[in-house]
Amino acid sequence: MKQILLTFLLLFCGWQTVPAQPGQQDKFNPEEFKRGLKDFITAEASLTPAEAQAFFPIYFEMKAGQRKLQHQMYKLKKEAPADEADEAGYAAVIQKINDLGMEMAQLQASYYKTLCKAVPPRKVYAAMRAEDRFHRKMLEGFGRGKGHPQDGKQK
Repeated sequence: MKQILLTFLLLFCGWQTVPAQPGQQDKFNPEEFKRGLKDFITAEASLTPAEAQAFFPIYFEMKAGQRKLQHQMYKLKKEAPADEADEAGYAAVIQKINDLGMEMAQLQASYYKTLCKAVPPRKVYAAMRAEDRFHRKMLEGFGRGKGHPQDGKQK
């Protein structure tokens, strides 16, 4: 009986400590993510230091604006109208979400025009594609327990 209790206790202690260790290493660090994204885009789009200096302040300002709008859209989707709301209430929420989507498209179009004035459009396009590849590699890495594309652990 003591052996069974001791075995159970050891298994329980081991089960509690093992998952905690990877969690400490895998915490999302926004600054590290931003730095990795910046390095990846710079390399993939062949941005010179001067181009990168002109590109990234505008780019990150655009991303901050998009994040704000996405947060508002998420909040509207999460906080559905009250159960007693009629169809007009739901239609109003849908319209607000649609309006925010259109505002996001206008914001993006405006910033891309500004980016194309700061660096050649060819490089803005390359940066857009690099951003997509970076995010895709990040998602692949999360599924395999690996880090970001700059770790050298990705395909």
